[in-house]
Amino acid sequence: MAKIKKPDNSAEQDKIIQFCTSKFLQDGFYFVTVDQIASELRISKKTIYKFFSSKDDLVKAVALKLMNEVSDKIEKIIKSENDSLTKVIMLFEVMASVVVKFSEKWLKDLQIHTPELWKEIDEFRTKRAFTALGSIIKQGQIEGIIIEKPIELIIHIFVNTIRSVVHPDFLYHQKFNYKEAFIHSFEILFNGILTPKGKKIFDKIFPKVIK
Repeated sequence: MAKIKKPDNSAEQDKIIQFCTSKFLQDGFYFVTVDQIASELRISKKTIYKFFSSKDDLVKAVALKLMNEVSDKIEKIIKSENDSLTKVIMLFEVMASVVVKFSEKWLKDLQIHTPELWKEIDEFRTKRAFTALGSIIKQGQIEGIIIEKPIELIIHIFVNTIRSVVHPDFLYHQKFNYKEAFIHSFEILFNGILTPKGKKIFDKIFPKVIK
């Protein structure tokens, strides 16, 4: 997905995207109309259509905004001078902060009404997770915090577990929300790849993070 080109008066465009991000994540987008968006923003529909040709473009802009923000934060974590376990916790905090914003309506609408966009988002988080986890796991093995097992296998297990658990179809039948599912999965997975040294550090840090 290419980045949206911003004209000179992009502050207006940013305002629309910011509003729609909050609106769509909470209420979904399928039943939200452009008329409703214009009314709540107190602007004309013409102003919205100046930047976005359709509501679908607005949905894509919101998804792109979220992906860019997550990607930038992950990049900073990877490039930081922190030890691998601190990076893991920071990565967890970034992902959890995003997951907690998602409503079931938003995710269901993406899956049902914009399947190609949902596929793109899914591919993005998979590739980004591979890059981030690969770097951190390699560092952790050097530090003696993560067990010496094939990195590709560890990443594959992590990515596909999170992908299937933090998913509308799975959570629909469960008693916990997206954040709880993410926290439980993350804790179970990481306790399985940490050395005794790593577990001691993890047990001290992680309970403080999930409060």
